[in-house]
Amino acid sequence: MAEVALIDSGPTENFIDQETIKKLKLGTRKLEEPVRLRNIDGTYNQSGSVKSFIDLLINHGGRKVMQRFYVTNLGSDKMILGYPWLCAFNPDINWPNCKLIGPAIKMEMLLHARNPRLREMLANKWGVLNSVIPTQEKAD
Repeated sequence: MAEVALIDSGPTENFIDQETIKKLKLGTRKLEEPVRLRNIDGTYNQSGSVKSFIDLLINHGGRKVMQRFYVTNLGSDKMILGYPWLCAFNPDINWPNCKLIGPAIKMEMLLHARNPRLREMLANKWGVLNSVIPTQEKAD
């Protein structure tokens, strides 16, 4: 299932919309302490505190990096790839055409097994776990 992500160097974290989590039936984990979000103008975000997150394995151009996404209400956006993603991948972007250059970005949710041995066995047998969620088509 393809989703469109906003690439933005302003946010100090990556975010995923709570409705996208529900739509894709993704499991999340609770934060130990809720975090209040501030908007660019310094005011607190209307959606309240962030209480959960999901770790996604991002594959772009054959490079795989684990990134944390905080769950919140993003309005019309599905995901925000913030500064951590930009630093990890340093992508080529065609700014005049608003397109990411290169291969598609793929995201995978990892199994958070309570039994570390089970997780290790599954990883050894199949490698990356769970479903792949493409976030963008290949740019021109």
